[in-house]
Amino acid sequence: MRVNKVIMKIGVVSILSILIWRFVLYLNFLFAGVEYNRTTHFIIALAITILSFILINTARIKDKISWKQIGMSRLRTNTISFLVGTAIWIIPASIGLVISLLAGWAEITITADLSQLFLSVVILYIIIFLVEAFPEELIFRGYIYSHLDTLFPHWLVIIMQTFIFSLFAYFIGAMYSFEQIMFIPGFGFMLGYFRAKSGNVWTSMGFHAAIMTASQILSPIHGNFNVSGIFAVRFFAFNLLPYIFGAIALEYIYPKHNWSEKIN
Repeated sequence: MRVNKVIMKIGVVSILSILIWRFVLYLNFLFAGVEYNRTTHFIIALAITILSFILINTARIKDKISWKQIGMSRLRTNTISFLVGTAIWIIPASIGLVISLLAGWAEITITADLSQLFLSVVILYIIIFLVEAFPEELIFRGYIYSHLDTLFPHWLVIIMQTFIFSLFAYFIGAMYSFEQIMFIPGFGFMLGYFRAKSGNVWTSMGFHAAIMTASQILSPIHGNFNVSGIFAVRFFAFNLLPYIFGAIALEYIYPKHNWSEKIN
């Protein structure tokens, strides 16, 4: 009976999350079309964050659980966790990018002046945090993860939340290419691992915001870079090395973790 109730809660939140993304993206297409616009992107991001927060807060109140029970903590702890998540991406990604350039696997030319580039990165980072990192982590590595964690051991929860996250990505239209199909499940798995190991959803938020900002800022639509060999950059520098480094780093930062444990 308890399992059925938890599955039903997860199912309802997952479906409503899909509806939020589909609704906001539909409104964007209706009023703005397919052309990229920074202001429109920000409005979409803000709407998704607000609606997602309302959804999870409503579900949390109905379930009579605290923010701590879904992977939150005090402001200081959340901030440190966010910075840890950011660092375990930035450090290895920077090393990987240098290796990729020196090895000739990729070439990157800056086409914007530094002030324009800085402003573009800051704005995109805020948008990515609002449209992806905060709402997706709050829902999948926060609410859904914590509910699965009451029924199953941590290692199984990571796999299950990866599957649910991948289904969500499919239904909102994020799996639009072979590259995305290869990327999203692995991404969801590692975000789940970082959340499990640290015990704080802000760790995965920091990693999520950093990797997606870097990946998207290189896109031609932002007009800041000319890039060749983008696959090597994204696979080796932005994903493979940070996943390996992040797993090793968190093993040292949080050495005591029982993967067979579940939260009663």
